[in-house]
Amino acid sequence: MRPNRFLFTGIVAVGIVSAVLATARQSYAQQGYTFKLERTAPDARHDPDGVWSDDDLAFIRQSGQTPAIYTARITTPAGEWLLSQTNGDCNIQGMCTALLVLKKPGVSPVTMANPQLPLGGTAMLSLNYKKLATKEVDQNGRPLDGSYDVAPIP
Repeated sequence: MRPNRFLFTGIVAVGIVSAVLATARQSYAQQGYTFKLERTAPDARHDPDGVWSDDDLAFIRQSGQTPAIYTARITTPAGEWLLSQTNGDCNIQGMCTALLVLKKPGVSPVTMANPQLPLGGTAMLSLNYKKLATKEVDQNGRPLDGSYDVAPIP
């Protein structure tokens, strides 16, 4: 019995379409809003964005460091997102606390996540604003993918 050319062509076409869709899904999953923290206040006594209090910055100074603030901003349909970090709360692996804040006109800013990032690191906010992905370092110095839920923190 001779194989049907149309059946063979159909199988090949389905395989190609499946491969294209899988690649598109993978590409879509890697999309999001990227934050790249940059040092915006190398000797901070006051945070112009109001994320860190003057007391937070004074505490860093009292611990013998010069307080530095790192920030990254993006604007989305949901509002302006601000990722802010200081050099005052870092562990031995160089991972430092950051705060993700959502600002909307006429509404008080809301802290939405508090990830750990290398000082001046990067993070990616998902397109649906529900997850924040980071590149971190574990306690043994090995790279680690971090993931944080994005929701108001009381």
